[in-house]
Amino acid sequence: MNEHSKEIPKCLVNIGNTTIIGAILQSLQKAGIEEVVIVTGYKEESIRNSLGNGGELGLRLTYAFNANWQKKNGVSVMTARDFFQKDEHFLLMMSDHLFEGAMLYALIDAPLDDGEVLLAVDRNYQGIFDIDDAMKVVLEKTLIRNIGKELKNYNGIDCGLFKCTPALFDALEKSAIDGDCSLSDGCRQLIAEQKFKGLAIKDTFWIDIDTPQALEFAKKKFGESSRRFGVGTQIDKGM
Repeated sequence: MNEHSKEIPKCLVNIGNTTIIGAILQSLQKAGIEEVVIVTGYKEESIRNSLGNGGELGLRLTYAFNANWQKKNGVSVMTARDFFQKDEHFLLMMSDHLFEGAMLYALIDAPLDDGEVLLAVDRNYQGIFDIDDAMKVVLEKTLIRNIGKELKNYNGIDCGLFKCTPALFDALEKSAIDGDCSLSDGCRQLIAEQKFKGLAIKDTFWIDIDTPQALEFAKKKFGESSRRFGVGTQIDKGM
């Protein structure tokens, strides 16, 4: 990202009058979410100090520390396993992805059967900011048939926003090798079991903030209409 983001976790980089993760949490609160589990690792104290217990945001925040944060992101997801009931449905999102409220509302309202995982899939992928680095998806009706950054033939992009059942944890466990796995590994396990579904998203903005260029583009979009992101209040960033 930049020199500043090397000093703090990326999710605490400023955007608008808040931080990236602050904007995400405000979007969740606007959508009626009450409780959020945040998986921490690198410089976890900075995140805890910035967000606290979530009271200023109208949320209840719980922290799950991943001592193996240098491993792949599937390990981070697995860290949250014990915070959910065996039949509980929950949302999973990345702390560096911004998205409009409309995408979040669509996913919340979408049906999901036990044992399944649902992914928001952008079908208007021609407008993706950094298509080369994007996670590509093959969506056939409602089933995801393949996923990977290297795919040459695809018809959608992974938005990094999931609606899950605990089946995700089982899939990650099955796909782990020597205690390590990526979220994509778990997704491929779900594909093999035909339990990975996609919700086609169109005409809504989202962005994966991985580079300084992506951050500047996000700031521009965020500044144009922060209401579309469900954001309107300022939080204490504690920095």
